[in-house]
Amino acid sequence: MKSRHLGSTIRQHTLTVAENRLRMGVRRARVNFFQIAQASVAAVFAYWFAQQVLGHQFPFLAAVAATVGVGVTTDKRVRRALEFGIGATLGVLLGEVLIHLFGVGLWQMLAIMLVSFLIGYVLNGGQLFVTQMGIQAIIVVSMPAEFSSGPFSRTSDALVGAATALLLACLIPWDPRREPRNRASALLREIAELLDELGDAIRRGDTEAASRALSRARDTQAMVDSWRSALRISQEAARINPSSRRHAAEISRLARACEYGDRAMRLVRVIARRAADATAHGLARPALGEVVAELAQGARRLNDALVRGESREAAQEQLTAAAKLLDPVELIGKDIQGDTLVLLLRPLAVDLLQASGMPLGSAEDVLPELPPEEPPGKPGQPGEPDQSP
Repeated sequence: MKSRHLGSTIRQHTLTVAENRLRMGVRRARVNFFQIAQASVAAVFAYWFAQQVLGHQFPFLAAVAATVGVGVTTDKRVRRALEFGIGATLGVLLGEVLIHLFGVGLWQMLAIMLVSFLIGYVLNGGQLFVTQMGIQAIIVVSMPAEFSSGPFSRTSDALVGAATALLLACLIPWDPRREPRNRASALLREIAELLDELGDAIRRGDTEAASRALSRARDTQAMVDSWRSALRISQEAARINPSSRRHAAEISRLARACEYGDRAMRLVRVIARRAADATAHGLARPALGEVVAELAQGARRLNDALVRGESREAAQEQLTAAAKLLDPVELIGKDIQGDTLVLLLRPLAVDLLQASGMPLGSAEDVLPELPPEEPPGKPGQPGEPDQSP
C-alpha cells in the first residue's frame, strides 16, 4: 500500500511540474508573440525582396539575417539588429572572399572558421557577434555552388536581411514600459494564484493542495529573472533613447516593484513549505485561509495597477486590510503551526505593500503589534523549578 501511495504521489508531482512548466511556456509565448510575428514577417519579406527584386534564386541567407537581427524575444532592438546583422553579413562576406581565393575543402573550412572567429573578437568581442560570423561563414563554405546567383550574391542577401531587421527596429514604435509591465503581470499574477491555492488549502486543511502549490512555487524563479532582464533593457533605453526618457519614472517604479516582488515570491515558497507541514494532519484553519485569500486579492489589484500604469491606492487598501488581521493571538491562538504561518505572512504583507509604493516604516506600522514575550516565572510559579528544600 505504501509503495502504491508513493507511486501515486510521484506521478502527481510529475504531472504538476509538467503542467506548471507548460503554463509558464504559454505565458512566455503570449508575451513575446508580437516579437515572434515581427521576426516571421521580416524573414519572409527579406527572402521575397532578394528573390523578386535582386533576382537571386535561393536567398535563404536574407531570411536568416533578418530573423537573427529581429530576434524572437524582446531585446535591445536597434543594437540587436546592428550587431547580429553586421556579424552575419561580415561572416558571409569573409566566407565568399576566402572561397574565391582558396576554393572549397576541409582545410579551407578550418581556415575560414579560425579567421572568422579572430576577426569577430577583434571587431566586437561579443559572444553572439562572433558566433554569427562563424556560423554564416560555415554556411557559405558548405553551401553548394549552384545555390549562388553570382559573385557576392550571398553577401547582398545577408545585407538585405540585416537592413530589413534594422528598418523594423527603427520604424515600429517600442514602449520600454511594455515588457516590464508584462513580466510584472506574470509574476504578480502567479503570486496571487499561489496565495489563492494556499489559502484554500489552509482553509480546508488539504495537504495535497498545499503540496501542489509548493511544486508550482518552486518553478517561478524564471519569472523573476525575466522581469529583471526586461527592466535592464528598459532602463538602458530610458537613458539612451530620447523618446523613452519620459517613461523613466514609471520604469523606476517597476524596478522597485520587481525588487519587492522577488522577495514576496521567495516568502511564498517558504510559506508553501510550511503550509504543507501545517496541513499534514488535515487540520482546517478557515480564518487564516481567508486572510491569505485577501493578500492574494491585493496582489491581483497591484498587478492590475502596474500593468495599466494606474494608481496603486486600491491595492494598498486591500493589502492594508489583510495585514491588519495578521495577529497570531487573535487569528490562531495556541497553535504553533498556525502561528508560524502568520509570522511568515507578516513580512510577505510588508513586501507587497512596499511593492505598491508604501514606505517600509508605514508598511510595518500597519501590522498589529506582537504580544510581548512572557518574563521567566518567579520561584514556585509554573515553568520555574521549585527551589524549596
